[in-house]
Amino acid sequence: MQSMRKRKLVAFIVACVGGVFTFSCKTLPGSVPAEQLLTPNEAIKAEPHSAGFPSNAAVEAMREAFFGRAAEKGEVFRIFITSEGYIRKQLSHLDTVSVKEDLGGDQAIADEFRKFDMVNSLQEGQIHIELYPSTGKFYRVRQSKPSIMKETDKILSDDMTRWQFVFAKNEIEPRDFKVSYQVLLRKRITREQALKILSDQNKKK
Repeated sequence: MQSMRKRKLVAFIVACVGGVFTFSCKTLPGSVPAEQLLTPNEAIKAEPHSAGFPSNAAVEAMREAFFGRAAEKGEVFRIFITSEGYIRKQLSHLDTVSVKEDLGGDQAIADEFRKFDMVNSLQEGQIHIELYPSTGKFYRVRQSKPSIMKETDKILSDDMTRWQFVFAKNEIEPRDFKVSYQVLLRKRITREQALKILSDQNKKK
């Protein structure tokens, strides 16, 4: 399993250092440059040595745009994740269900994405959850809308089983719903550092 994870990370690094880079120099209201407001699930592209990463203001703008969208039918939760934090928002069924707080677990998931912070990328997906009607335990967790990165989808699908639902009434409701997520990666290392990681991984084979 560890060897497979290493191979996936190596493949990701190769993708990160081998592409083309283009961006716009427009600036949007609020002093957030347009190139920092990423579009969900755009193809991952390599960036020049001097490329920075989205500012905290840009991160907040993207998070608020995601949380502010109208809810889809059956969508109950949204989560927005960077390597620095994990934020969950509940959209519906506020009177019937909640998720037990687990700040340590939330941060552990955020930490999982540190190793992928070598490109600027906003990834979005959705998970379909079904619960047993008698216990509220997980019956099925499946990917209904994948993002552009399999590793992201795997981490988030596994993360769902960590959630502990608390039902306000003596009824499991909802039992069939959707959880949408966005994961924001921010380029925090240079091309040379990414290549060094690739070289180190190859030496360990």
